[in-house]
Amino acid sequence: MAKIYTEDGWINWDYIIKQNAAFNMVVGARGVGKTYGLMKYCIEHKRPFIYLRRLKSQLEQCATNSGNPFKKLNADLEMDIRPKGSQGGVLFSQEGTVYALGVALSTVANVRGFDYSDFDLILFDEAIASDGERPIQHEFNAFLNFYETVNRNRELSGEQPVQCVLLGNANRLTNPYFSGWHFMKIALNMIHGKQMVWRSEDGSRLMIMLCDSAISARKRDTVLYKNASDGFLNMALDNAFRTDGTNIRSMPLREFNHIVSIGDIGIFKHKSDRIYYVSFTTNQDNAYDSYGIGLKMFQQDFYSLKLFYLVQKIVYFENYECELIFREMFDIL
Repeated sequence: MAKIYTEDGWINWDYIIKQNAAFNMVVGARGVGKTYGLMKYCIEHKRPFIYLRRLKSQLEQCATNSGNPFKKLNADLEMDIRPKGSQGGVLFSQEGTVYALGVALSTVANVRGFDYSDFDLILFDEAIASDGERPIQHEFNAFLNFYETVNRNRELSGEQPVQCVLLGNANRLTNPYFSGWHFMKIALNMIHGKQMVWRSEDGSRLMIMLCDSAISARKRDTVLYKNASDGFLNMALDNAFRTDGTNIRSMPLREFNHIVSIGDIGIFKHKSDRIYYVSFTTNQDNAYDSYGIGLKMFQQDFYSLKLFYLVQKIVYFENYECELIFREMFDIL
C-alpha cells in the first residue's frame, strides 16, 4: 500500500509508471491525485502525452481557459501551458514546447494528419462514463483501434509499447473497459479483499483499485461529504460499487441449460424446476456485450429475468460477485 501512495497520501505515479504495463487501469475516489498527479509526473519527467477524453464536447471544454486541465498545475508550478485547437484536437503548449495533445475518442477516427510518434504515453481521463453520459458505439474497439494508431510498429522496431493510463471514478461495473478486459470479477474481488494491485500474467495489464486513501479519509470532514448520501460517499470516497446480496448457493451446472451469457456471467435455467442460476461459467452461444447496444438488447430480450429476481425470487447465484454483476446489468440499485 505504501508504494501506491506517497508519504503525503497522494498517488505514487513514479511507482505505477515504472511497472511498465502497456495498459494501466487506475480506479479510485475523487480528488486523490489521479489526473493532476499524472500530468505533473509527465511534466517533471519531460514526457509529452496524449490527453484522451471520451467525447468531443468534453475535449472542447478542455480547450477553454476555464476548462484547461493544466490550470491548477500552471498556478502550482508557475507555468503557462495553454490550449489551442489544431486539426480536430487540442495542443497544450508553452512557448513552443508541446506538453500534451488532446483528442476525443468519439471523433478520433475522423481526425487525419496527426503524427503521434512524439508521444509514448496516453492519459485517458474519466474513462468510465458517468451515469447519463452519452455512450460511444463499440467503444472498447474504438479505444483499441486508437491505441494501435498511436503505437503503430514501435515494438517491431525494438521500442517499448506506448503506455496508456485509464483513469476512472467508481461509477459502474458495466463499462466497456471492465467488460472488454474481463475486469468485473477482478474488480469485485479486489474491493472485497482490499487488494490494490492486480497484474495480468504477461504483465501487459495493470489494475489498481485505490482503497484506503488517506486523502479520502480527510475529505470526509469537508462540508460536501458531511451532507452527501451514503451512496455518493461509497462511490466518491470508498471506491465501492452498488452492492448487497441474497440467494447465494452452489448448484451443479449439469442440472441446468445455458440460456444467455453477458460479460463475465452466464445465466442458466434448471432442466426441471422453474429456477435460474447465475455463474461465472459462460458460453459464446447467445452471448451479449455487457455495455452499449449489447447491454440494451440484453435488458430488453431478458427483462423477465429482472422480474424473476425481484418479484418471484427464483434467481440464484454462484457467489456474491455474480449477483453484483447481475444487478449492474439490470440497473438494480
